[in-house]
Amino acid sequence: MKEIMVEDSQLLNQFFASYGLTQRESEILGLIATHGYTNREIAESCCISEKTVKIHLANIMSKIGIGSMRRLLALLLQQALTLSKRSNELSRIQAIGN
Repeated sequence: MKEIMVEDSQLLNQFFASYGLTQRESEILGLIATHGYTNREIAESCCISEKTVKIHLANIMSKIGIGSMRRLLALLLQQALTLSKRSNELSRIQAIGN
């Protein structure tokens, strides 16, 4: 399985921070976004119950204002692509200035 790249990790962290997600919420969403883990797999990986995973997911969606996992992942992807594009544009501007 492909490991998450440093830049990808930074983009995810920016997304998590922008919505005020806790460390555990960020960890859970990261496992879903990067590995496609099920609730059971998340529970096993984090040593928590599936019910606790569901509570964290409900809290994540409430903080973000999203009602479904599909929309949550679509928003995550959209923002990651936007942040990546901005980062690339900034790098090009800095390269021109040097």
